[in-house]
Amino acid sequence: MLSVDQVSVEQPMSPKEQEWAGPEALCPGWLDEEVPDGEVPEDTGDPDSATHGYELLQSALRQEGLPLTVDRTKEPRTGFGPLDMTVCILGSPTAFLPVLLEGGSRCPGAMVLCLSPTWASRVPSETSPGAWSLLLSQGVSFEAGGHSALEVFVPPRRATYVTGTFSPGTESSWVGELARDLDCPTGGSVPLARWLEDPVATRRVLAARAGLHVPPTLAFVLGTQGALPEDPAPPGVRLVRLEDPQGQESLVREEVCAFLGGTAMKPYSQVAVRPAGWRWRGTGTRSTHGKAEGAAVAAAVVARLSGLQEEESVLLEALVPTARLPAPPPRSAAPRLPMALRICTVVCRSWGDRPQLCQVACGMGRAEAPVRHGAALPLGLDSSLQQWGLADPGHRQALAERLRGAAEDAMATLLAAEAELSPTQRGGARAHTDILGVDFLLSCVDDTLELVALSANCQRCLETCLLAEAMGRDVGEPAGDLPRLLAEALLHRAQCHLVEGKDILLIGAGGVSKSFVWEAAREYGLRIHLVESDPEHFAAGLVQTFLPYDSREHQRDEEHAERVAELVRARDLRPHACLSYWDDCVVLAALVCQRLGLRGSPPAAVRLAKQKSRTHQHLQCCRRGRPPPAAFAVPCRRLRSHGDVERAAGAVPFPAVAKLEFGAGGVGVRLVESARQCHAHAARLWRDLRADADYPGIGLGWGNAMLLMEYVPGTEHDVDLVLFEGRLLGAWVSDNGPTRLPAFLETAAVLPSCLPADRQAQLVRAALQCCRACGLLDGVFNVELKLGPGGPRLLEINPRMGGFYLRDWIRAVYGPDLLLAAVLVALGLPPMLPARPAPRAQLAGVMCLASEHGPALRQGGLAALQGLQRRGLVRLNPLFEEAGGQYEEPCLSVACAGGSPAEACGRLLGLCQALGIDSPRYPVDHFLSHFK
Repeated sequence: MLSVDQVSVEQPMSPKEQEWAGPEALCPGWLDEEVPDGEVPEDTGDPDSATHGYELLQSALRQEGLPLTVDRTKEPRTGFGPLDMTVCILGSPTAFLPVLLEGGSRCPGAMVLCLSPTWASRVPSETSPGAWSLLLSQGVSFEAGGHSALEVFVPPRRATYVTGTFSPGTESSWVGELARDLDCPTGGSVPLARWLEDPVATRRVLAARAGLHVPPTLAFVLGTQGALPEDPAPPGVRLVRLEDPQGQESLVREEVCAFLGGTAMKPYSQVAVRPAGWRWRGTGTRSTHGKAEGAAVAAAVVARLSGLQEEESVLLEALVPTARLPAPPPRSAAPRLPMALRICTVVCRSWGDRPQLCQVACGMGRAEAPVRHGAALPLGLDSSLQQWGLADPGHRQALAERLRGAAEDAMATLLAAEAELSPTQRGGARAHTDILGVDFLLSCVDDTLELVALSANCQRCLETCLLAEAMGRDVGEPAGDLPRLLAEALLHRAQCHLVEGKDILLIGAGGVSKSFVWEAAREYGLRIHLVESDPEHFAAGLVQTFLPYDSREHQRDEEHAERVAELVRARDLRPHACLSYWDDCVVLAALVCQRLGLRGSPPAAVRLAKQKSRTHQHLQCCRRGRPPPAAFAVPCRRLRSHGDVERAAGAVPFPAVAKLEFGAGGVGVRLVESARQCHAHAARLWRDLRADADYPGIGLGWGNAMLLMEYVPGTEHDVDLVLFEGRLLGAWVSDNGPTRLPAFLETAAVLPSCLPADRQAQLVRAALQCCRACGLLDGVFNVELKLGPGGPRLLEINPRMGGFYLRDWIRAVYGPDLLLAAVLVALGLPPMLPARPAPRAQLAGVMCLASEHGPALRQGGLAALQGLQRRGLVRLNPLFEEAGGQYEEPCLSVACAGGSPAEACGRLLGLCQALGIDSPRYPVDHFLSHFK
């Protein structure tokens, strides 16, 4: 935070400055309203303005150096089905053109621009009673390379996501009508736009719930204005409801006098009086007054009240000046005039419904000249702060971080308030704000530099920020992130709608570590039909259909697959996809997919990955490529008898790693220094772990064969991949701490990886080549590797989503959900994932063991952790039922977040020391040492 002596409240101008400035000097520098920018077309005889919109589109394409739209209306497009994605933009093309172009590049043909109400129709929804489906008979679709085409769709194409220009204009009436009460996600509506752009509603919410500074405001509201929140009015924001604007002079004088003399108004010397409401947007109607002119202010309010309509208001608000920094010695004798700085931000609803700041642009001008959207060319935040006088780069960065937090908090707060509105008030049950503009200014509050939230809007900040990006391209700056982030958000929401109501055949329920599957299924609207060996499994009551079938002897998976297919047919189930998140059942799921004609990895490829020795032996034969997949394989031998141990000892150097051939969870893995130790470990495993009943869920249904693998030095890492038709769509690298030798139990982890980008790229490329070489081309896969001076070496491929905490962590840090990605791939849809994923935080976690931490967790430690989790201070992931013994698995993952690896690790270590998780026998500081 900047110190007090670095800021000063804007002082009134000297008489000389006022004389130089002219009569406009009393105008504020941050006026909320704006005059229309002239883009609304005149009445040309085209009732729906399609011709005008089409001409605007061609002009914009021409200016960007892109090919003009091709007319394909003579060749109607056909063949659209229930899994085809259609993101429909209604209305003017200008605001959304960069998003349409980016979406066309990422998902060709999915983005469709509708320029006329005659191009679309509404029909009663088949899935949501009382709602409507939007069908497109014509539209402009966007392809890769900036290509677009005017097309006719036969039969009409069903929209899976709708947004558009809901702000006032000639097209807003038909846009709002088409988007009302739809059965698909709708990014806004006319009622929501009116609510968000009502300063009375938004300022009350932002001040009361987000704790943001807003201009002191007194609002006289005509009527009930039922969409206003019922929170207690925050200090400085007061609302007075009036049933009749006539005869209110006495009440107005009393309220105005109290407001002008109140604590909130002490720092300010001027006020503005203006009408507020949808009808008054952009009129610029207002008057400004000195705070001491109480009678004139009250008279201005009374005068404005006489022209109000129902649910409109008159605002009396402080004119908050931009703070001034101490000026350097002047270069000339000319007076330094006060400046106004308006900061506009664009925030979108990103993965997991979390707000994400997409872009910032600033408008600067003289304090006496209004800084409106579209009135001046925008600047970037950093250069604006420099011009304003903030020279220290560290202070500018700190202010940028504060702005990010304020903008994202503002959207989160407004989304929460929006969710409390009725479907009618929102314009439909599926209508939500997905793109939000929030305007700020910098002022001095209590001798401290603070961000003051002025207003929210649906489109003005978006247009300003897109203009700033276009200006950057004019001078050779790389493309910004705004169109990409918005296109990804809209396409992701459309994909979420596509999976709603889909029937998913899930093979294997798993244990407590997979409990998130059932909650996610409800969140995404999936209909789960579960095949599970345990007839008493807790998930039986959480799914659409429960199919108990004992498939634990996985050596008979061919037979099991046929039986499961028969069960599905007997129940007349018609699943859209089949998959498994449980390691034991991945081969069975692949076989069932094959028998039911569903999309999935070939059973031979899944078998190859499931059997660890075969994975490495196959890769050793793959010698094409630079480097070939063979470069990542590790010498190993399968062990089924003590004779195999002797033969393997002659081929695999010691020290080596002995583990179960089909194992999972690290159970039974051990470092052996000699053939004698290997014999002893094998004898113990073959005695204790014979069948699935001896230790469910670790692969014993495949038998208890082992393998001996060369020990690979280096750090251990997980790479989680999303592949579609062999194409890499997403990859996330996490680091593991030193394992507890000789058992190789996982101890700690961090995400994102602490490795440099080029070392992470080595791991991702090695994982990708190994998966492709094994035939794993479609799905979500977890690859475990070691990284040494010579590069990556493969430990094993898990042909399913990463286990333990990985799905939860990746979702928390980056946003995308691996579970949803796996469902989309199984449905035949390439998941929409961030092209350039940026972490939102750093997570560091440690594993808890029943043998080491059971007493501490039972004696209040677990309850304390759960309390911290409710406050958002830790992340807990239950993994396995608490059980000790020599074949132990972790029972709990405990993680803390921070702005850096050091900060996250420091918080985690302090927590572990306080709760008794850290001990001489379990040195958490050592386990975290790899990440420092």
